[in-house]
Amino acid sequence: MTDRTLYIVTCGAPLASRVGDGVREARSRGWNPYVIPTDAAQPWLESQDLGDAPTITGNRRPGESKRTPKADAVVVVPLTFNSLNAWANGNATTYPLTTLSAALGSRTPTAAVPFAKHDLAGHPAWLASLAVLRYAGVRIVDPHDGATASLEPIASGAGDSVAADFQWDWVLRQL
Repeated sequence: MTDRTLYIVTCGAPLASRVGDGVREARSRGWNPYVIPTDAAQPWLESQDLGDAPTITGNRRPGESKRTPKADAVVVVPLTFNSLNAWANGNATTYPLTTLSAALGSRTPTAAVPFAKHDLAGHPAWLASLAVLRYAGVRIVDPHDGATASLEPIASGAGDSVAADFQWDWVLRQL
């Protein structure tokens, strides 16, 4: 077992169907992964084999001890339009958003795979939020090809095929 901790934050979009693959790929690279899904991502995880990777949901209850060690790195796969904008604006209204905001504040190495269709990516907040996260040091990874210099939105109806072709190496090599 490794002592390098990786938080895999996942949001509700087709790429969440590949989190089990991410857990296995992270382990093969010496990471100890913890899965932190948004509420919308949880149904995508129900049929996946996450091995013994803990899935952390909701905030701690009063008196409950910490559930995770400090992260050495964080990935967000996929990062939806809503979560992207909330994170960039510093919202910490859910456990996943608190985790992401804390990662920025502590300068924890972070990579994200935004996943939004054209009409949402055309909203002015999309580019502004991407700029904020890039400025803060987040590595933005295109879900189509792993590019970090550019980002293409998902064509309507193409989410499942983009998810099927996604390679976890693209995001994990950014750490």
